[in-house]
Amino acid sequence: MLLNQPVQAPWVPIWLTITTLMAEAPATIEDDRALVQAARADLRAFNGLYERHVTRVYRYLLVRVGSVAEAEDLTSQTFLVAMENLDKYKGERPFLAWLFGIARHKVADKYRRQKPELMLETAVDLADPNMMPDDFVSQKLQIEAVAQKLQTLSPDRAEVISLRLFGGLDIPEIARLMRKQEPAVRMLLHRGLQDLQTRLNPNQEATV
Repeated sequence: MLLNQPVQAPWVPIWLTITTLMAEAPATIEDDRALVQAARADLRAFNGLYERHVTRVYRYLLVRVGSVAEAEDLTSQTFLVAMENLDKYKGERPFLAWLFGIARHKVADKYRRQKPELMLETAVDLADPNMMPDDFVSQKLQIEAVAQKLQTLSPDRAEVISLRLFGGLDIPEIARLMRKQEPAVRMLLHRGLQDLQTRLNPNQEATV
């Protein structure tokens, strides 16, 4: 892993399937603690943490900034900061949630500097009937469109959607990260998906 170079993304599937993402077995806190302890003793062991979490971090950043190049660069920056600050990870929550705290700051820094670029031609399959409005089931949407329309939502709604559907965080961790109550996060997700559906399908009324 070369953290001083932008992340290349041959490992990122063209089709990002939400059902597949949510089915991935998350790493346990115990697993992360063991890897962090090993990395503190030998930084080469940090590669295990990188390989375990890089896809989720990249997916989140990709939909937040809307640019492959920017997402790759911010992913590299996120893991570099994490590697340099391992002593600040206390092991009280999943390492992925801690990484997203860093990634969110990187996104905020980018938005302070410039407008998001929308340069994607890849697509996403929003196909989890347990999480999405019925009209989203099996509907393939352009990531470009998702990223663009997320910018039109309220910041909190866009953030919850990105963390939950593309980052794969659960509701309790999102609530902790955003310093909100879980019911509030669930409502943001519900309303945000309604808004996103309306913007992606302006001729259709929201069904939830």
